[in-house]
Amino acid sequence: MSFLTLAARAKGPLALLGRARGIIHHYGLTPDRMGQALDLFVQTLRPFDCGATFPLTAVVLKRNSNTIAKYLDQDIEFAVHGYVHIDYAHLAPEEQRVHLRHARDVFADEGITAVGFRSPYLAAGPHLYTAASAAGFSYVSNQPVIWDALEQDAFTPSTYASYEQALVFYDPWQVSKRPSVPRLRGQLVEIPVSLPDDEILLDRLDGEAQGLVEKVWVHILRQSHQRGELFTIQLHPERIAGCVEGLSAVLDEARTLTPPVWVARLNEIATWWRARAEATVSITERHSGGFDLRVDGPSGTAVLARDVETDAPTAPWADGYQKVQSTAFTVHASQRPFLGLSPTTPPKLVHFLQQQGYILEINEESHRYPCYLDTTNFEAGHERALLDQIEEEGHPLVRLGRWPNGARSALAVTGDIDALTLWDYGLRVLGK
Repeated sequence: MSFLTLAARAKGPLALLGRARGIIHHYGLTPDRMGQALDLFVQTLRPFDCGATFPLTAVVLKRNSNTIAKYLDQDIEFAVHGYVHIDYAHLAPEEQRVHLRHARDVFADEGITAVGFRSPYLAAGPHLYTAASAAGFSYVSNQPVIWDALEQDAFTPSTYASYEQALVFYDPWQVSKRPSVPRLRGQLVEIPVSLPDDEILLDRLDGEAQGLVEKVWVHILRQSHQRGELFTIQLHPERIAGCVEGLSAVLDEARTLTPPVWVARLNEIATWWRARAEATVSITERHSGGFDLRVDGPSGTAVLARDVETDAPTAPWADGYQKVQSTAFTVHASQRPFLGLSPTTPPKLVHFLQQQGYILEINEESHRYPCYLDTTNFEAGHERALLDQIEEEGHPLVRLGRWPNGARSALAVTGDIDALTLWDYGLRVLGK
């Protein structure tokens, strides 16, 4: 599928013309104009002492390596955004593997160890995940998640049609049905991307005039914090000038929330999610009653306890939980304060719950557990309702936190770099 055909399908012909005007505004014949945008982006992040992840097309890196080099020591992670900016889902599997291996080689030649991959257009598919794994990536970030963050007055009839076109194109998960959290996919960690992003808010909804970026993104941050989930901002660096206030407002708000928000790059999130998912919990039942627990996990692993007594100090957390100030302690409870599962529980449900930090025990004796699930049918659309059921019933429970050091939620700032010059953009149209 050609660049123009794909772009027209994603944006619509009229929006495509608007995008053409934006390209002329954002890019120059040299990288200087985009260099100024990148400088502004880094300067916006610096007061908040946080980094960002910029997925970057390999051929753009090769043509502009001197511009990129100055950001390698500024807490910026560069992930791979394809070898060239094309729809990888439509390439043959072997072509996908060749492109991704070649892209990592280009990054390595420039002294960058690229561990993450975000596909142009957020294209996905089983063959692409296989290719990413074979190329040595540790994470991918292609799955869009749409948050309920737009009021009806944000739309006109024409902008609503453009917004709907974006949703059809991206086919995102609905956060009302599936939580916005990373997922283990074999050797890869899949890190979701949040919508509405800068392109939807600024280009489709004329959001700069309405102040939508700040309003919508702060609303998403609060939702993600309340739910204990991940908000992955997508902000293309060429649009940073229209989003400085919105980005700063989100980062400033994140500082004030308690329990805290973990602000991290995508590579840090992937490393944490995999390591925390591999944490083990040893449980020994005491003859005198109660349970001795020992948690072995990565540094920062947090243990949360609700409606039980422990012999370790605790601190108030959220949702009725206390944060246990130890990873080896005794719990005093008449029943096993863990999540009991029927032996008929589908493996994919076990896998999902384990990644959320629940301590699971598969056991036929349901009476031994204050919280017990006997579920034989589990689909992706059931995730949110099931988590709500577990948490809203308020049973005594000991579990692991999703995020390090007792953070309640996580925030990642990302921005795809498709081009640095008009020449890059022109070659992108040609698939080069």
